Formats: sequence, C-alpha cells, structure tokens
Amino acid sequence: MKAGSKRSVSFIFLTLFFGVIMGTILSMLLGAILPGGVVREFFLTTTSIGWGITPNNWMDLFIFRFKTGLFIDISVTSILGLGVAWYFLRFFK
Repeated sequence: MKAGSKRSVSFIFLTLFFGVIMGTILSMLLGAILPGGVVREFFLTTTSIGWGITPNNWMDLFIFRFKTGLFIDISVTSILGLGVAWYFLRFFK
C-alpha cells in the first residue's frame, strides 16, 4: 500500500464482512461434504458470543417493551474466511 492512499473504514468493514460470509458458506459446504469425525468437529464447532439468552432481558420504556439480543457464531472456517478477506484487502485500494 502506498503512503498516500487511504481506504475508508466502511470499505474495510464491508470487505471483512464478506470474508465472514464466505467463511460461513465454506462451513456449510464442508458440513455437506465431510464425513462425521474429528476433522468435521474441528471445522464446524462454533462458539456463540453475545447477549439475550436470559428470559429477563426485556427493555421496558413504559410505552412499549421489547427483548434485545445479538449473537455471533465463531468457528474455524469463519476465521479462515476473515483471514482470506484480510489478505485480499491488501490488494484493493
């Protein structure tokens, strides 16, 4: 990357988002192809990070109330997709 060229933050996040989406597609593809076993468990085991699992997560604003929640599932293939997107990000301006 040249010293004078700058990327916008939105372009970086969009590229990394598409990398995670590609990792998810790769995860679904590997789930259909790989037979059951240790390798399949390694690539397809996910860890959820987020909030909203408890039944008492209501936001009460006196006029209306709603539940909040957001979860992100992280797996080896989603991290691989993120890494590939970061690698390709080096080549785009």
